[in-house]
Amino acid sequence: MNDIPSSPALAPAQLKATLWADPRVRVHALVLGRRVPGLVETLAGAQVVDYDCLWPGALSPVKRKQAPYLVCLKHDSEFTDWLLNQAAADFGGWGVLLRSDRNFLALRGHCRELCRARLPDGEEIALDWMDPPVLRALFASASPDQVEHLMTPLATLVIVGAKTWTFCSQQYGRLQMRKQPVMTA
Repeated sequence: MNDIPSSPALAPAQLKATLWADPRVRVHALVLGRRVPGLVETLAGAQVVDYDCLWPGALSPVKRKQAPYLVCLKHDSEFTDWLLNQAAADFGGWGVLLRSDRNFLALRGHCRELCRARLPDGEEIALDWMDPPVLRALFASASPDQVEHLMTPLATLVIVGAKTWTFCSQQYGRLQMRKQPVMTA
């Protein structure tokens, strides 16, 4: 995965504009609560309308704080700006962005389904597939059918970092990845 093509650096505002360039798609974040201290409280106080935990059922307060959350982002939201800029710098590897034309509930269902994996011996395990190191390992070892299953409802999946964003899409049945350096002041 080191041979991913790279583009010239873009300013954070240009990267943000890229996310909302197509009005037919919505932008969502999958945020790992265990990587972002106080995420549950931040979401509750940020006036974010559509967000939900990917782990279904009643969870203990500790589990709720560790869980991944799907959040519908708004272009002109303080929470969005904080997540894309400050959280990316302070909590590297907080999760991924998803660009999709699916509604919130359909996307949540797809993301929840991916949180369970079956090992070769038949054992079922929980999988934080949206964790950037885990996702990179999955992309490196997944079959084309598995990549297609993950990517089908997505126009783009973006791994956000403080210095580089990695844009992932599926074209002609193949995973396409492009690194986008973030311009710093």
